[in-house]
Amino acid sequence: MLNLTNDERRAVVFILLIYLLGLGINFACKHFTAGKSLGRLNQSLGKININTADKKLLMSVSGIGDRLSQRIIDSRELNKGFRSLEELKGIKGITEAKFDKIKDYIMVQ
Repeated sequence: MLNLTNDERRAVVFILLIYLLGLGINFACKHFTAGKSLGRLNQSLGKININTADKKLLMSVSGIGDRLSQRIIDSRELNKGFRSLEELKGIKGITEAKFDKIKDYIMVQ
């Protein structure tokens, strides 16, 4: 291995391990942000009830941002709650594709 001494080999291996650890941490930070993790956690524990969820909880669902969560809350208050998930399609910003993306994370109770 390039005529390295045992100590030099250990140092190279150590540096490579630190580098790989850094790559793993970088990947985790980019792909598992707090909002996404919270959304995944909520999915594993149960779906979010859109009739009771606050803005922050709605925003934890991937695809629902600040404005859309506020529109959902406004619509919920105006109509005294949702009776079905399909009613979300009437809210500005919720297209068929967006609905398909979020429907597995939400529910109406």
